[in-house]
Amino acid sequence: MSGSVSKFPGKKVLVVEDHYLNQELIIGILQLMECEVTIAANGDEGVRFALEGDFHLILMDIMMPVKDGYEATREIRATQRKRIPIIALTACAMPGDRERCLEAGMDAYLAKPLDFESLEALLNKYLN
Repeated sequence: MSGSVSKFPGKKVLVVEDHYLNQELIIGILQLMECEVTIAANGDEGVRFALEGDFHLILMDIMMPVKDGYEATREIRATQRKRIPIIALTACAMPGDRERCLEAGMDAYLAKPLDFESLEALLNKYLN
């Protein structure tokens, strides 16, 4: 991590992630950046929270139970009132995975394991 960390006070981020340890890691990073964090444990919950809440950004896992990140993103895009940036945060790092995320309606793609500087750069791009 660099010496100073970007801050986004009051920015609401929805994290759609089914793995508890990944949830905890992402919560810690986002709280360090002064974001308000809401967790959805699967794609179905993520869609519901995204459409009911007032989020500035969504971090979306891909491989989840109930509804995967591709399907959840397509559903959010089809029914949302305003366009919320959606960043794929996923272990899917095979050729074509990035393109598939973008085709589903995501704005950006980050492969796990999480790289702090890359996440920080995308948050600066979409939250400022």
